[in-house]
Amino acid sequence: MGEKQNKHKEKPRHPPETKKSARVLRSQGFTHREIAKKLKISTGTAYLWTIGIILTKAQKQSIEKRRRKPAPWTPAQKREIIKRLMKANTKYSKENLVEKIRDFYEKHGRIPLKKELGDNRTFRRLFGTWNNAIKAAGFEPNPELFAKREIARDGHVCDSAAERIIDDWLTENGIYHERNVRYPGTRMTADFLISQKNLMIEYFGLKNVNRKYTANLQRKLVIVKKKKLNLIALYPEDLSETQLAEKLQTILNQKTERTTQ
Repeated sequence: MGEKQNKHKEKPRHPPETKKSARVLRSQGFTHREIAKKLKISTGTAYLWTIGIILTKAQKQSIEKRRRKPAPWTPAQKREIIKRLMKANTKYSKENLVEKIRDFYEKHGRIPLKKELGDNRTFRRLFGTWNNAIKAAGFEPNPELFAKREIARDGHVCDSAAERIIDDWLTENGIYHERNVRYPGTRMTADFLISQKNLMIEYFGLKNVNRKYTANLQRKLVIVKKKKLNLIALYPEDLSETQLAEKLQTILNQKTERTTQ
């Protein structure tokens, strides 16, 4: 019988010179990854072959600099990048944003809420504050929407711009409503009453802003629960067109679900 052939091929072995070269490169301050790439070996092999070689402080600093090496952009590429960044930062000018505020006022009859125009960062960057942008557009700031009395489209006297927005929405949707109707057995009043639905609407704009106001708010909610009243409570974040319609949709759908918060 002839000699049995070895069915398993031996793993390729690196010549001694390769290991020697790896140690030389390591002693010169190359990383294991750099050594592996140069000698076409694995990073793990480079590590095992160079155990015991300690890098100097200068070599470590050199490796760190190579890791932080900036992208090899040409001067022309750098100019193009800077140009694109500047263009992105000037997408809107002050004039553009002022025009957006005026267009909104012309369409809706009121100044917009911050979130209704979006991109609040751009307004802050160009004007400093939202109020400054409103002033630049030629309007009187009313950021809290409860600063002064206003007349709604149906003639109702509202205690704030926020209440006028709600009153106008009810009018536009053909919903008959009364103003300042008392809670049963108390001297406290609700902002609106939809008598056909036996439904009250309150705008709680000063919740957690004014202590006395917040205390009265809590008393009202206790009465609502005790008397089993129907109440829709609105807050500043509910005053955009979409949110307001969503909150008051129960009226249009002829529902009387009890909602307190």
